[in-house]
Amino acid sequence: MNGKTHVTVGGLVGLGISNYVGADVPTMISFTLLGGFVGLVPDLDVNGTLANKITLNKKTVQAMLGFIGLFIIFYSFFYENGMEQWIGASIGIVLFIVPSLIVKQKTMLLLTGIAVLLAGIFCDELWLILFGIYIAVASLLPHRSLTHSMIGLAYFCTIGYLLEQKLQIEGILLVCGASYTSHLILDMKWIPMNRKGVKLFQPFSKFEL
Repeated sequence: MNGKTHVTVGGLVGLGISNYVGADVPTMISFTLLGGFVGLVPDLDVNGTLANKITLNKKTVQAMLGFIGLFIIFYSFFYENGMEQWIGASIGIVLFIVPSLIVKQKTMLLLTGIAVLLAGIFCDELWLILFGIYIAVASLLPHRSLTHSMIGLAYFCTIGYLLEQKLQIEGILLVCGASYTSHLILDMKWIPMNRKGVKLFQPFSKFEL
């Protein structure tokens, strides 16, 4: 399934959850954007080609990393203090600018993951540390491997849970879990446009759905 479909469905999932939890308009917009972003996250295991229109192209990945950079900038100023605030904001600025200067997609993702990990360490935020690890590891994996499994889903739900506890905004975990799940469902082989499915239970089973 292509990236536009994933972001659209993920965004709709976020919008639906905002209505379910009775969110106000700013939160509804945030949930819609978050859902669209998370709907793309499993494809961070990009292989750098668009031959089968499964992976994300470089411009889409750069836009995603720019989104992460902006989020870290705003997060640092609103939820951190002192030196952590400025370190987090500086790393966010780097993430917003540097990806456009890197040629290889895998390299861009690996460096981004390391930068997000460092931001999490300096700001003492476990959810950000885990997200940095996710990006870095995803950049080293073949497409539709662990990011497209129950392990990947559980890992990202952990990130969503920690972020919800930090921001105290009900529904973040639901958006992360449901939007991530929407990606896995759309990549299953019973969808006509997919040449192959996903192995949800890897590395324990190669059974493909």
